[in-house]
Amino acid sequence: MVEKPLKKWRHSSFLVGIVFFLTVILFIIWGYNALFDWAQSKNDSPINSVVVHGNFKYLSAEQLEAKIGQKLDGSFFTLDVDRLQNQIEENPWVYSASIRKEWPRKLHVYIVEQEAFAIWNNDLLLNKFGDVFYANGVKVDNTLARLYGPEGNEKDVLKGYVDMQYLLKLHNFKISELVLSERYAWQLWLKSGIHLNLGRSDKMSRVQRFLDLQPLLAEYGNKKIARVDLRYDIGLAVSWQ
Repeated sequence: MVEKPLKKWRHSSFLVGIVFFLTVILFIIWGYNALFDWAQSKNDSPINSVVVHGNFKYLSAEQLEAKIGQKLDGSFFTLDVDRLQNQIEENPWVYSASIRKEWPRKLHVYIVEQEAFAIWNNDLLLNKFGDVFYANGVKVDNTLARLYGPEGNEKDVLKGYVDMQYLLKLHNFKISELVLSERYAWQLWLKSGIHLNLGRSDKMSRVQRFLDLQPLLAEYGNKKIARVDLRYDIGLAVSWQ
């Protein structure tokens, strides 16, 4: 008498369990499909936010963000990051750029700005590594030294400038212009107006010779030095203003 109701109860519990299990499975499948559809819609949506990071003197973060936004042609996964990076680095004032995506539709761009170290052959600029780049219409600091030399000798001229400037600065002199001629002879003009002709060799020792004798030359009456020719093994020739 008791066994039949017990069997019915067990049978009913089994059916309820089966129904619950199937319901859970269906719910999981529905949730997965819904999540997949949502993620797919996000992935197919174009990136709509660009944030530029960096310390800028000549560039504008707002203008960069606007220009980069115009170049975006893909979603989070389809955007060609390498191509975009190359496009950003086409700007002569961008030394390097790196890109990080933030899901689902945001882009972070980290930019290192070129550092204008000197003016090269009047219409170009040099950074501190001796790399040439265009000013691209940007107005640069007019106190930058002007360096001149044959194409391909940018790094040699920059090194010569840095070495000689370091030595001259110890005696309160500053280079305004430096020239390496086609025959690889060095000349430089100081901010004080003095022109030093150093010749092709031993430029550092010749600069030092000028510095050693300059106090004596400064005592020569009330005349100002215009030009010093240091191309001699011993001594120098002086022209006065």
